[in-house]
Amino acid sequence: MRSPERVLVLCEHGRAGAAAIDLARELAATERVAVTVVGVAPQAPSGPRCGNSAIEFNDAVADSVVRDLEHARAQLGRAAGRASFQLLVEGAPPSLAQFAAAGGFDLVLLPARRRPLRAAYHPQAKRLGQVPGAEIRIVDRRGAGAGGSAPPPRSLLR
Repeated sequence: MRSPERVLVLCEHGRAGAAAIDLARELAATERVAVTVVGVAPQAPSGPRCGNSAIEFNDAVADSVVRDLEHARAQLGRAAGRASFQLLVEGAPPSLAQFAAAGGFDLVLLPARRRPLRAAYHPQAKRLGQVPGAEIRIVDRRGAGAGGSAPPPRSLLR
């Protein structure tokens, strides 16, 4: 398998999200890959039948995701200068899968979500698995990736 050239990492709050950013930083340093960090802001429905407007709530959620992206920029260190950052809004184009397909990414890093007595997963993994040419790797809180044939760099294994 060849080394990735373009890596998309989903920025999410938590230890697995931090591990995914760490893995992207390591890849940027050792493989000289182009890294794109994306945050997705979920949206609450709003309208005349939903009671109060969710506009202020949705704005606050988007601001929180922007702060997560800023934290990811700091966590990337020197690699942040070569990285790009993007905020996506749930329910508005492009979706994460559309963004990944349009970007021509070789590797997509998703923070793991834990399920009791089952393997780690991410709800977007199945949709992103349909992106042509992209390897989907789920990264747990220790930085260990699942779903891809190439293990993470040794420095991230604990």
